[in-house]
Amino acid sequence: MSPADGAVATTWILVVSDDERIRDAAGYGFDDSVAVTFAADAREAVEILREGTPAVMVVDMQAGSAGGYALCRDMAADPRLDSIPVLMLLERDQDSWLATQAGADLHRTKPIDAAELVDVALSLKSSD
Repeated sequence: MSPADGAVATTWILVVSDDERIRDAAGYGFDDSVAVTFAADAREAVEILREGTPAVMVVDMQAGSAGGYALCRDMAADPRLDSIPVLMLLERDQDSWLATQAGADLHRTKPIDAAELVDVALSLKSSD
């Protein structure tokens, strides 16, 4: 994401989803102070996480073949990644227990509109 008018992004958010609606909401919802990177699945997210640590992650539980659940469990086992706040997106309310077990800090059931996605994701950002 390139900030307009020379503004510099101060927050990096990684969105892991192959759902076009989620990608659109994240791509257009955040302002220029937020850099958004997309991964279609957990494998791609792991590659991105090798390069750096985002302030927040938005993870779709159904993202790709490896799934958001497995990604969050793997992150919880990695001392470099275990403190990254995670908003997990669910297909149905009944999956909230799984989101908690995976280690998600918050969860929301899809569909989620852009404003709520932005507000909830930014609420997870630590105030360093």
